[in-house]
Amino acid sequence: MTYNEENWDRMVLELSKRFKVTADFDFMLFLIGIQELGQGMRAYSRQEKMDLINLGKCTLLCHDGYLEPDGCDDEGWPKFKEIKPIKNLTPSLTNYLLKKSAFEYLKQQLNL
Repeated sequence: MTYNEENWDRMVLELSKRFKVTADFDFMLFLIGIQELGQGMRAYSRQEKMDLINLGKCTLLCHDGYLEPDGCDDEGWPKFKEIKPIKNLTPSLTNYLLKKSAFEYLKQQLNL
């Protein structure tokens, strides 16, 4: 299954059923962040949820060569350094790259 809008919509529906939520793009980024942090599902504060969504974005931007892992901070959260300028990306290109990478990541990690 390759990335396109139809397959994306199928994945969103599958994740909604699997996790018993109304999945959206932020939920997918949140799942990726949880996977990458490695602490599993637990109660997260609002700030931690936002940080997990950001971690998901950073992880996906690594797949396209814009960022690379750069160790962890004092609390064990992954850090990243910029390799290619992200600010040069248009919002629509950023969205496309993130969705395409999220699709591939979740397809592989969750066996969808």
